[in-house]
Amino acid sequence: MKYIFERNPDTGDIFRREFNNYSKREKINNNMEMKSLYDYLGHAAGPELGQEVATAARKAGVKGEIREVSNPKYRGPVMLWPKAFLDLYFRGGLNEGTSGKQLLKG
Repeated sequence: MKYIFERNPDTGDIFRREFNNYSKREKINNNMEMKSLYDYLGHAAGPELGQEVATAARKAGVKGEIREVSNPKYRGPVMLWPKAFLDLYFRGGLNEGTSGKQLLKG
C-alpha cells in the first residue's frame, strides 16, 4: 500500500493517507524519527550533500533539528532530518514542485 504524508503548515502536524484516497487520513505522531546524514548513510556525507539536503528540506517545508556531536573525527553541530524525508530524498521523490503540503510519499 502506498501512502502520501502531508504536513499542515499552520500546526506542523503530519498526516498520512492512502494514495488517491482523499476521504480518510490519520494523524502521525509529530515525534518522527530524526537522523543525521551520517546515521542515515553510514558514512560522512560532506558539506555539499548536506547543503543539497538542507535546500530540499527548506523548499519542502521540512524542519530539521540540530544535535551537538563529539568524536575523534568531528566536533560540532549536525543537522537531523525526519527519516521519512531522507527516504524520499534519496529515492528521488522530491522535485521542484514538492511543497510542505505534499511532503512525503512512501
